[in-house]
Amino acid sequence: MPELPEAETMARDLAAKTVGLTISKVLVSYPPIVASDKDAFSSLLTGQTITQVGRVGKWILLDLTQNRNLLIHLKMTGQFEFGSFPKDLGDFPPHCHAAFGLIEPNDSIIKTTLFYKDTRKFGRLRAFGPGELAPFLNNLNLGPDALTASAEEYHVRLTKAARKKLKAALLDQTILAGFGNIYADETLLAARLSPLKAAGDLTLAEATILRTEAIRILNLAITHRGSTVSSYKAPDGAGSYQDQHLAYGKQGQPCPFCGQPLTKTTVGGRTTVHCPSCQK
Repeated sequence: MPELPEAETMARDLAAKTVGLTISKVLVSYPPIVASDKDAFSSLLTGQTITQVGRVGKWILLDLTQNRNLLIHLKMTGQFEFGSFPKDLGDFPPHCHAAFGLIEPNDSIIKTTLFYKDTRKFGRLRAFGPGELAPFLNNLNLGPDALTASAEEYHVRLTKAARKKLKAALLDQTILAGFGNIYADETLLAARLSPLKAAGDLTLAEATILRTEAIRILNLAITHRGSTVSSYKAPDGAGSYQDQHLAYGKQGQPCPFCGQPLTKTTVGGRTTVHCPSCQK
């Protein structure tokens, strides 16, 4: 599942290719991928110009003219690709479920088409009219972004999840937004904190180290366009940060800090790799 670095990479790629273009046509080949009636979805977006592309946690957010928005959650296998606008529903590229024909200002000919591609069809696209986005985001109750939250926010929000193990608390998007399995494992090893530690026992000093390592790792992963460990690929190409993973998927291999074998366990239903020696 794309996490913060992958979502950020996708948002930056889309911004470079779509900001300033207008959505001329919308075609949905798999209606369940849209979180509303597909005709209402198309009507809200058609004729609107993309003014900005950003990220909210793991969501991709397109800001449009007339105070409209397109919010996309990639779930496990969501991707974007560009191509030619399909002639009909049977002309979609494989595993693509929505097409957005984009035109230049003062033009009527579609310059390019943004496709939403999702092999497993778990992702969702939501269109919002004026004033509708903020209430939806409030209902998500997302925590502060893991990349910008202060050490105090890390400490206060994680310790409030007193009954959760630290790894499970990091994965809870209502506590901090953006962490997933990969970067939780990588950050906890770098910070020498056990994923099994009670979140309520985290000290401010530990939270400060955790935040420092999280920001370092997340930014480094963004620089390397994220981690491609299965199907993730942004419009301008795959990521390479998987080549620098020290914990995720490394069970049985030597800890890079002490040489002891890394151990696999389960925390909050997620496979977790850690060093029993460095992360006591």
